[in-house]
Order: sequence, then structure tokens, then C-alpha cells
Amino acid sequence: MLKLKKIIKTIIIFIILMIIICFLFSLYKVLNNEISPTEIVSETGLYFLYTIGYGALEGDSVVQNILAMVGIISLALMTTFLTINLFWRLDDVKLNKEIIYDKNSLKVQFKNKGRAICDMKATFALYDEFTSENLEEPKEYYMPILLKNSVWNLRLDLNETFWYKTVYDLLTTTDKKLYCIFSFVDTQTGQSSIKVEEITKENIKTTNKLLEYKEFIKPTILSCDRLMPIENSGKLQKESIENDIIMNYSFNNSSNDDSFVMAYYNLHEPCLNLEKYNREKTYLELKLRTEDDIKLNFELKLSNGNVITKYIEINNEAKTVKIELKEIPDNIEQVKEICYTIFKKNNKLRGKLEVGDLRIVTG
Repeated sequence: MLKLKKIIKTIIIFIILMIIICFLFSLYKVLNNEISPTEIVSETGLYFLYTIGYGALEGDSVVQNILAMVGIISLALMTTFLTINLFWRLDDVKLNKEIIYDKNSLKVQFKNKGRAICDMKATFALYDEFTSENLEEPKEYYMPILLKNSVWNLRLDLNETFWYKTVYDLLTTTDKKLYCIFSFVDTQTGQSSIKVEEITKENIKTTNKLLEYKEFIKPTILSCDRLMPIENSGKLQKESIENDIIMNYSFNNSSNDDSFVMAYYNLHEPCLNLEKYNREKTYLELKLRTEDDIKLNFELKLSNGNVITKYIEINNEAKTVKIELKEIPDNIEQVKEICYTIFKKNNKLRGKLEVGDLRIVTG
């Protein structure tokens, strides 16, 4: 029904435009006193019939040639539009512009209202209007077949750098645009179709309201309960105290200076992706406290084998340490482990270290 309406609308628009053109020629003849005002309607009708290829026209050959050209061009354009509306399926497949934010993912839905299609591809590209270039590598998704009156539900993982940065940029800037380019093939005719839709921050919703910056940018908290102990010629005992943990460590006099004890987060599956955050506005926040002075090695072990180390000195006063991502010289790929390491050579033989949750704060 929608396609039929578009066909009828296309025909009506072209007929009206051609009648207007013919009317202007008739009006010109009235103003030149070539015909009377009462003849303007019949003259317009005569011009219109000639324009669409019916009837004869006597008089100025220039007018005949112009009207003939108008008719040829108009009919060619109308035929093209009708062909598009009859055979192309651009209106059958729609992207649901209401994209749902759900914790760490986005829910995107495509609907096929017509007969079956195949080889459907959806490519998402983030575009920067200020620099006139695409940002990041576009993300492409594939669906082999989509039957009549069916839907394709995509769940986009915000732990991926592309999606986190895309939503962040849409919420915080006005010069970033997200485009979805989707294409498909009609299984009956083999006709390929392609369509481009822009996705704005007004399209991203949580429940029944727009997603706001403060709802999206939340601190990521790694609970200190997840810390696992490792001993290398030393001893480490972990005990819980309110919302923190106490790490009791000790070394033997006979152990070498490189002996250490460690408490670490195992993030192999899933890895922690720090690259997705805005380096200028994100920091790691650690809450630490000890009875005696301690020199602590804070380490990020990356999936590419690199280790980023930050040396932290702690005393008997509670200390909140902030490590800004922009201070870290390396590209932070996937973080597999986060370690709190105490070496014998830097510290006393015995001591206690109180550790709170690790927070990743951005905004």
C-alpha cells in the first residue's frame, strides 16, 4: 500500500508540474494578446496533450520544440522514479531509529516489511565534520537472509573501543556524526539496494527517555575482593575489613632482594579496555593505606606484552592516588592484569597494606 501511494504521488506531482509549465506558456500568449483570457484553459490543455505526446500543435516552432523537450525530460524522469518505486525495496527495510542503551551494549533493530532479502550488510561509520574524515575503523555486520516481516536484532558491545568512543562523542560533541549504511539483495529479482541513515544522540534512549551523559559515563569499579595473591619468596595473607582488604606481607632474611609479593586482578577474560576512554579526562583512582612507609609498584600488564609501571610511596595516612591516562606514554590496548607489587629490596621485612576498590573515572 505504501509503495502504491508513492507511485500515485509521483504521477500526480509530475502531471501538476507539466500543467504549470503549459499554463505559463498560455499566460504568455494572453499577455501578448494572442489569445483571450477565456481561452487560457483550452490552450493549456492543448499544450499539455502535445507535451505528453498526444495531439498536434500549430504555430511557433520554438514553442513546439520547448514543449517537446519538456515532455521528453519529464516523462523520462517520471519513468525513472516509477522504476525506483516499483522495483527498488528501499522502503521495505527500515532501521529502527530508537536505539536502546542497556548497560554495556546498544540494541539496534532492522525490520523487513516486504518479501525475503539476503546478503544484508550494516556498516556503521563515525564521521567528524570538523576534520571532514572518518574516525576509527568502521564496524560491519552481516545477515545472510531476512525473511518477510522479520527483524534483525543487533547487540553492539560498548566494551569495544569503536562503540564506546562513538557514543561518548555523540553525547559530548556536536561535530561528530554516526551513519549506518545498509545494503541487501531482493531474493526474487536479484535487485541490490543500499540506504544511508544518520543516527543522532536523540536516537539513543534508555527505557523511555534519552540517554544522558551522566548515565553513560559512570565509574568502572574493580572490587578489591577480586584481588588474587601471589608469593615469590615471601608470604602474603589477605583479609577483609569493611569495604577494603588488608594485605599482610612478610619476607625472610635469607630471601634475595628481588623477592616480592603481589595482589593482582586477573582480567584475561574479559580484558579491560582502557583505550576506549578519553585519555584527557580519565584517571585510575586507588585508595591505599599502610602502617609503615611502603614503596609500591602499580603495574598494568597489556595483551601486547608491555608492562606499564607506576611507583607509589605510601605512609600511615589514607591516600587516594590518581593516575591519569594521559600520563601513560604507551597505547593502552587490552589490559590483562593489574598488579600491586611489594619488593623486599624497597620495603621492610613485614608490614600491612590496606587496599580499597580500583575505580576508573572519566568525564
